[in-house]
Amino acid sequence: MKTLTKKVSELTVDELKGVIHEVIAEDFAELGETFAILANKKIMRQIKQADKDWASKKNNAYTSWDKVKSV
Repeated sequence: MKTLTKKVSELTVDELKGVIHEVIAEDFAELGETFAILANKKIMRQIKQADKDWASKKNNAYTSWDKVKSV
């Protein structure tokens, strides 16, 4: 799909409304995903544990980026 690039000043009112609507819809969807994670107690426990492991330098709790890239 080819992306059309225009200056904001070149957009019609309807085109600008469409762009604004798209951005708001994407942001709203991302916010919904964030709320879903925050509402999930299991995931939040895992995130808190990961933060503790990271702070305590518990290296065996993580996979190195180099190892992930090589898979």
